[in-house]
Amino acid sequence: MKVIIKPQKIDWWFWTIISIFILTALLGWVPGYYIVMVISALQVIYFTGRHKSLTAFDTQVRIAYFAFTLLGLSQTIRFPFYILLFIGTLMAVFFDRCGIALALKNMPWNKQPVIKIHRDL
Repeated sequence: MKVIIKPQKIDWWFWTIISIFILTALLGWVPGYYIVMVISALQVIYFTGRHKSLTAFDTQVRIAYFAFTLLGLSQTIRFPFYILLFIGTLMAVFFDRCGIALALKNMPWNKQPVIKIHRDL
């Protein structure tokens, strides 16, 4: 897999900052979990405004990610789940790949109907 770093894109900065706070949370700084949730909520607001839609694909990814960060409110599943979020976020930061985006891409509401045009000759 090729390293793809895009510091010129705001998306990359959001993911990078979130990954730093996930790491601090995993290392024991509990407020890091809540900061991740806040930044994820800010991403939802930013991308909703940017695309003027909650159904835009980029916004859907941020909504799903934010929902996953809320699992950090449960102390019993917080640590293992945030390890998975950390790995996924690092994939976005260093390889421009996102598991949530790949999953959402295959959802029925994100599939464009194929329109075939038949021409009589």
